[in-house]
Amino acid sequence: MTETIKDNSQQHTGNWIEDIRKGAEIERKEREETSRQQSKEAFDKMRDKANAERAEINGLMQQVAEMNYNDNMLKRDKEIETAKQNAMRQVESEYESKYGVSTDKTERTKQAWSDLLKGL
Repeated sequence: MTETIKDNSQQHTGNWIEDIRKGAEIERKEREETSRQQSKEAFDKMRDKANAERAEINGLMQQVAEMNYNDNMLKRDKEIETAKQNAMRQVESEYESKYGVSTDKTERTKQAWSDLLKGL
């Protein structure tokens, strides 16, 4: 029998063995396509999740880097200020000795010591 029958847009040859084979082939292709699509969707989800995690980690690393930078800037500024104060004390002391002229700060310190010693 070679008559053809149309059913759900599929052609049947009238030969039931050939029809089963064609039906099985169509089912196999549909399963493969479904499997391929599911695999693609799963991969896309994993990729999106990995990208989100990577972005979060990069953000955290950026925050840590900024905190370290800010901490280092504060330490640097503090050390510079301490070095300036030490240098200024040394220069004042040197010029006080050289010219015999005391600064207001030195005079106040001498006066405080003097007052303290008078009380003893």
